[in-house]
Formats: sequence, structure tokens, C-alpha cells
Amino acid sequence: MDMETKIKWRWSLLLVLLSGAIMQFQGRSLKTALNPIGIVDLELADTASELNALLANWDKDVIRLNIWIDFLFIIAYTFFFIQSIRLILANHRFNWLQQLGKKLIVLAYVAAILDVIENMLMLASIMGHYSAGSIIATSSAATLKFSIIAIILIYLIGSLLLTLKSKKSPS
Repeated sequence: MDMETKIKWRWSLLLVLLSGAIMQFQGRSLKTALNPIGIVDLELADTASELNALLANWDKDVIRLNIWIDFLFIIAYTFFFIQSIRLILANHRFNWLQQLGKKLIVLAYVAAILDVIENMLMLASIMGHYSAGSIIATSSAATLKFSIIAIILIYLIGSLLLTLKSKKSPS
């Protein structure tokens, strides 16, 4: 593995942690007893009544800024996932792991695109421009995005476990 790959991965980790922390800190008022996952509740809201209940209890300026910060987080987590997968591709020669990793890099971009669509729809929603269809589109994009991210995380964790196992086994 070359030094450039390691450096890019370290930068991607720093960026995703930093942007995630900023987003969590800025959006802390969106987390309540009724909405413990904050902005994610808005992403997954699938009815007008659920959307309106969230908007009635939250400061729209806080929501708006949190969504704009999320655009930076999208770049950061996409960069992190791609660099993490590239690190695995540089370390493992299993054909199936290589093929799956290459497909997951494409899916990381798909997750980012879905997140951008979701954010645009949420920005429209908080301005009062929504319909039943746009609400379903928002929650569907979020659900698909989270599913893709879960698959990528399973791949990353599984690859890490495979690495640890191979280091423990006698050579």
C-alpha cells in the first residue's frame, strides 16, 4: 500500500469526524425526547402530519443550517467511504473482495446523490413547498441512502475483521 493512499484515508477520516461533529453540535436542539435522532426524523418523515409536527417543534433556521452543513458532510463521508474501500483494495487480493469493493465505490456515489436529493426536498419542505409525493420521495431517498451506507459499513467492518483474523493466523 502506498503512502498516498494512507494519507488520503487519514484526511478523509479527519474530515468525516470533523464535519459530523459540527453537524451534531449545530443540530443538537433538534434532538428531543420525542425526536431522539434529530434531523434523521425529518429525513424519514413519510406523512404531511409527521413533517408538520417536526416543523412545529423545531427552529426552521436551525434545520436549514443543519441541512446546509450536511452538504459538506456528504462530501466528507463519500470521500471517507471511497478512501476506506481503496485502502481495502490495496491490502486484500481476494477477487470477490476486490469486485465487491469496486461496486461499493459506485454505490457510495449513489448514496451521496440520494442524500443531495433528500436535502433539496427537505429544504423545499421547510419552506412549505411539499406534497404527499415529495414527502414519500424524501423518506424513500433517505431509506435507500441509509441502506447503501449500511452495506458499505458491513463491507468495511467485515474487511477489518478479515484483516485482523489473517494477522492472528500463523504464517
